[in-house]
Amino acid sequence: MGAGMNEDHVRESIIVAECGRTLTRATLVEFVEGACRFVAQGTSPSTIERPYDDLNVGLRGALAALEQATTRRFADRSQVIRPQEETGDGTDAFLATVAVGPPLRVAILATGGGATLNALLAIARRAPATILPTLTIGAVGPLDEMTRKTVVALTGLRPDLLLIVADAREGAGLIHLLGLAAEIIGPPPTGAEPSPAVLVIASEAGREQAALTFGNGYEFGFLPTDQHDASDIALIVETEILDLTNRRASALVPGFDNLEALSDAPPLARSRAIDLVNRFMATQFGCEVMTVDLDEGFTCCWARGNEGGALSEPALDLALGSANLLTALTLPAVARWLPFTLGEDELRGWILNRAVRPFTIPLTERDRQIEGGLVRELLRTGATELAGGGAGPLAPELLVGGSFFARWPDPTDTFMALIDGLDPQPQRGITQVALDRDALLPLIGTLGTLEPERAAELFEHDSLFDLGAWVRLDCPANEQIEGEITYQDGRTRSFIVRGGELLRLPLPGGERAAALRLVPGKRARIGGGSTGATVTLTGDEAPHGGPVGLVLDARERPFASPQAEQDRIARVAGWHAAAHTSVRAANAAEARQPMPADTPHSAPDNDDR
Repeated sequence: MGAGMNEDHVRESIIVAECGRTLTRATLVEFVEGACRFVAQGTSPSTIERPYDDLNVGLRGALAALEQATTRRFADRSQVIRPQEETGDGTDAFLATVAVGPPLRVAILATGGGATLNALLAIARRAPATILPTLTIGAVGPLDEMTRKTVVALTGLRPDLLLIVADAREGAGLIHLLGLAAEIIGPPPTGAEPSPAVLVIASEAGREQAALTFGNGYEFGFLPTDQHDASDIALIVETEILDLTNRRASALVPGFDNLEALSDAPPLARSRAIDLVNRFMATQFGCEVMTVDLDEGFTCCWARGNEGGALSEPALDLALGSANLLTALTLPAVARWLPFTLGEDELRGWILNRAVRPFTIPLTERDRQIEGGLVRELLRTGATELAGGGAGPLAPELLVGGSFFARWPDPTDTFMALIDGLDPQPQRGITQVALDRDALLPLIGTLGTLEPERAAELFEHDSLFDLGAWVRLDCPANEQIEGEITYQDGRTRSFIVRGGELLRLPLPGGERAAALRLVPGKRARIGGGSTGATVTLTGDEAPHGGPVGLVLDARERPFASPQAEQDRIARVAGWHAAAHTSVRAANAAEARQPMPADTPHSAPDNDDR
C-alpha cells in the first residue's frame, strides 16, 4: 500500500499497535480540527511467552483497554473493524511496530575492507539484529590462528544470515569465502528449523559459483557489485534484513502471522521506527539530534541533515536483556557513578536479580541510583560505538529520551542520566533535552510509512515533553564563568559557575529565556567556542525550559574518578545534590502537570515551523 494521502479515501482514524516482549500498546490517532492528534492508548502485558504463547492475546487485551478508554468498539473477535463506521466504531487503518522475535544473528564475511563493507557495517548496527564478529580475510593464503578461532566461534553462534562480501577484483577470494561460509553454517536443516539465509555480494562473474554452493536448501540471494554502488547495496541489504526478521518472526512467534494479516503495511521493527523519527527531527529542526531508549532492547540513534546512524541491540536492556549487561559493561565503570560504595560481587548480584525478575520497578533511592549508573554506562558504550562508526564527536542540540525514561519518577534523574551517559559536545554549547512521555515515537515512525503527513502532524502536536536545557562549560579548575539570564517578564538573575561545579537555574516549561549571557574567564569557553569569548543567546537560540529548568555544567571532562573512594563518593554526591537543588518543590509541582495540548516541542528553530 502506498504512503501518503489517498484522494479516494481519507484515513481519519488509525490504530497503531506496538507489540513488544513485555508490553503491547494500541494507540488511537485521529484527524481532529485539521490535524492528526493522539486520542487514547490501551496497554496490556504481552503474551508471546508461556502460558499463552500467542501474541494475539496481548493484542486483544490492548484493544480492549483502548475500547474501555474511548467507549468505542474496534475489534470483532480476532478482526479489527474497518473502515470506521458512522457510529465511531472501528478504524480506517491498522499498523504495527514490533520487537517480539529473537533478534537475527547476522555475520559478515569479507575480503579486505572497502566502501561496501563499511556501508554494511553501518546498516547492520541499526538493524534489529545481533551482529556477530566480522570475519575479514585476504584473497589467498592460509588462515592465521585468530581467523581460524573466529570461524570456530561463528560456527558455534549459528548465524541466521551470512553476508558474503568479495572484492570484485579477487575471484579467488570469493571461492575462499564461500568455503568458509559453508563450514560455518553447515548443511541445510532437514526438520522444521528455518534454513540459514546467505546473501552474496560480489561481481556478476561469481554468481554461478555462489549458486552452486548455496542455491539448494538455503535462502540464497546474490547482489552484483557491477550493477550497484555501496549505498544502493546497503539499502537493499537493510530491506532484506527487515523482511527476513518478519519472516522469521512469522515462523517462530505464535500469532505474528495474524498480526501481519491485520496490518495495512508490513510490521516495522521498533528500532527502525525510532530511527526514522530521529532522522525526521534532524531535518525538521535543522540540527543534530540523538534519541535513546531502553524499552524492548537498547536503541541509540543519531542524525544530522541527511546523515544518520543508529545502534540497535535487541537483547540488551534492563528487563529481559538484563543478564547481557554483565558482558556488555565493565562493573567498576558502572560503580563510579554511585554516591556510595558497591563491590563488584554485589553489583553483579543486583544485575542477576533483575534478570530473574525483569519487570521489577526500583522503589528505593539506592536501587534507582544503581539503575541510573547502569543506564549511564550503557549510554556511554552506545555513544562510543556510534562515534567510532562514522558519526564523529556527538554534538546534539536536541537529546530525546525514549519511553523507558518516562517511568522514572524524577525528571531530573532522566535529564542527568542522558547528559552523563551521552556527554554531548554541542558547538554552541547548548542542548535541549526532551522526553517521549507517551511512547509515541515508535508509533509516529510506523505511521510515517503509510501516512507521512499525518505522522508529521502528530509529531508537531503531541510528541515530546521538554525537560529543560543544558549548557556545556569548559572551565578549568580555579577559573569561573559569570552569567545572567533574562526571563520573558523582564526579570534577570546573575550567577557564577566555577570549574568543577554544576548549577541549576529555574526556567519554567513552555517558556524560552529572553536572553542568556555567558562571560567566561580567560581559560574557559562555552561549547566549541573560543576561550574567553562572551556568548549571548537570544531568540530561537535561547534555552527553553521545563521541569528541570536550565543546567550549567562546568564539570571536568572526561569524567574522572578520584583514587580515594571517599573523595569519589563526595564528588558524585555533590553532583547529585547540585542537580536536585534549584527550586525543587516548584519543579516537582510543575512535573506533575500535564503538558498543554497546544504546546509544541521547542527544538532549535521550532518557532519557525
